[in-house]
Amino acid sequence: MKSYCDQVLLFTTSNMRARYRGTFAGFIWVVLSPIILFTAQSLVFKYILKIEVHNYALFLVGGLLPWLFITQTLDMCIPILQGAGELLKSYRIHPSTLIVSQVLDNFFNFSFAFAILLIPILIYSSAGGWEVFLLPIAVVNLVVGVGYVVWGLGILQVFYRDTKFVVQFVTSVMFFATPIFYPVSRIPEGLKWMVEINPYYRFIEPLRICIYGFSVGGFFISFGKSIICTAMIIVLARRLWKRRKNEFYLLV
Repeated sequence: MKSYCDQVLLFTTSNMRARYRGTFAGFIWVVLSPIILFTAQSLVFKYILKIEVHNYALFLVGGLLPWLFITQTLDMCIPILQGAGELLKSYRIHPSTLIVSQVLDNFFNFSFAFAILLIPILIYSSAGGWEVFLLPIAVVNLVVGVGYVVWGLGILQVFYRDTKFVVQFVTSVMFFATPIFYPVSRIPEGLKWMVEINPYYRFIEPLRICIYGFSVGGFFISFGKSIICTAMIIVLARRLWKRRKNEFYLLV
């Protein structure tokens, strides 16, 4: 276990160094880009599309930042295993090490932007303070759930090389089908079942509740559904690896 953690730490630090090597703005751009995107979308959806939501900036940040973390993690992690055959065959490295290190790299970068936006959230939030203690739980579930999603999809990418393109298409469609920039109350009753089975929303909702419209009961109901979603993804990803790992090393 210690060896695995050391490998994850080594690859995570290497990924972070490689991300900023040869860049002009480097870390500053990584932090500023989600903040700029948040500001632009907040202005467009609030003042041009006229989405009437109280404290809309707080509402949007609770959905947009985790969405950005999810989509960037999908884009960066799914192709990793496909091109790592020589590394995996030359050294005693479990393939999940590469996935976990990239997930952590993405999380550390977005956590800085999230922290910057969290300051006004704590100042203007009307909740009683419980959300500050429950927010890390929601974040951990988000990271673990997304980590297992990209682990499973990364394995599929080795067998089916168009997996990343299918995921990119589905994700672009799901941006509009997931209540990120509009409240779930805008969805017709007959279509709300689609939101309930939407894994993107299941990961995002507990975090958003901690930031906007917080209630202890609402959080734990949402968090329970999110845990169930994460557990199902973990089971599927593990079973996929167990069934296909021998073929995986032949094809990678």
